[in-house]
Amino acid sequence: MATVTVPGASGSPVTYTFSTGAGLSVAQQIANALGAAIAGGTLSVTSAATVSGPVSIPTVSGGALSDLVVTTVSGATTVTGTGILTTNNTGPSTITATGGSTVIGGSGGGSFSATGAASEIGLLGGANTISASGTGDTVGGGTGSNLFVVTGSGNVVQSAGADTVSSSGSGNLIVDSSDGTKPFIVNESGTGDTILGGANPATVTATTSTRVYAGSGSLSFVGGGAGTTATILGGTGTASMTAGAGGIVFADNTATSATVNSGTGSVTIFGASGAAINLTGSSGKPDFLIAGAGNETLNASGSSSSNFFAMSGTVPGSVVMLGGTGNDTMLAGAAPGSATMTGGGGSDVFVFFKQASKGTDVITDFNASDSLFIEGYATTGSASQLQNAATVAGSGAAGGAGLQLTLSDGTTVTFSNLTNAASLNGKIQYG
Repeated sequence: MATVTVPGASGSPVTYTFSTGAGLSVAQQIANALGAAIAGGTLSVTSAATVSGPVSIPTVSGGALSDLVVTTVSGATTVTGTGILTTNNTGPSTITATGGSTVIGGSGGGSFSATGAASEIGLLGGANTISASGTGDTVGGGTGSNLFVVTGSGNVVQSAGADTVSSSGSGNLIVDSSDGTKPFIVNESGTGDTILGGANPATVTATTSTRVYAGSGSLSFVGGGAGTTATILGGTGTASMTAGAGGIVFADNTATSATVNSGTGSVTIFGASGAAINLTGSSGKPDFLIAGAGNETLNASGSSSSNFFAMSGTVPGSVVMLGGTGNDTMLAGAAPGSATMTGGGGSDVFVFFKQASKGTDVITDFNASDSLFIEGYATTGSASQLQNAATVAGSGAAGGAGLQLTLSDGTTVTFSNLTNAASLNGKIQYG
């Protein structure tokens, strides 16, 4: 949640709070604050037809908010003072807002800069280049086509048009709040920035560590080099991500479809109910796929790395795990539910923990290079007893047809591609 604040009566600030998806430009947000000041009788308005060169917003007594309304701003203009300059130029403008000043522009476009501390720029439209080089600045370009260049720190950038944001500062908040029909592009090379997606399709390229919260639009993300781990929270739109050497931590949240390419790094994926998450890539580094609550699919069949799959320890659900060509490890977890595991190529390890209530688990492709670990059952039997008690279930059995082991807590592990218990000789580690 971000805010726009302007001086109010007796030094008390007037603050308007907005969130992603609100569809409001910064100019509209400031207008709300001005409306409150007008209604409260604390707004002093000074008018001028044309100004040229430096502009100083008049200072008024009594703590009132000062608004200098100008029909035409001619030439490059620097604004000083802690009030507001309002203009509706029909042609391009070149305006710099210094510390504490606010500029509200029209739809004529131009070049706008926020410098100093706590400067604000709000534009209705046009084609604009907007820079934020100060600290605590707030900038928005309206519904036109804008290029934001952010080199300062602690700034708020609100995109409402077809916008590109280039950020090399630190601790900035970049927000998409437009209508879902325009591209939202962020080139991120700063430190500790946060990007909030909205309805627009978002494309984020990051060479440094960053946080991305996807919205209802699609997300395309590409990460950077070593030491630049990205943290991404999925929204309701589809997400496609490629990790750099620093890797990605991705939590699916509410997205039903996401694809993660490990690139040159290692990724950690947290699934969610109803999600189908695909992992691809051949970085050679291990990746981690952790199932959330509910039913989901963790599909790493397109990965050649040695990956680790797990169900959350206390979360019930039905989880499909699909391994690739690497040496994968798959944990069924200790919660009630079911896991269907396909190891793929390589030498895979399947692990089952003792549960509070029985589970129904299936391994589809157990072979001579794989291993089975049964953990937490040491006081209730042995590997040989378990293997000797194995049965061959028919198609109507829980877990389907195939060789079936029944653990002491009632959990069944069915090997759908096996029919002979001898296939498990030397393959069970029981503890």
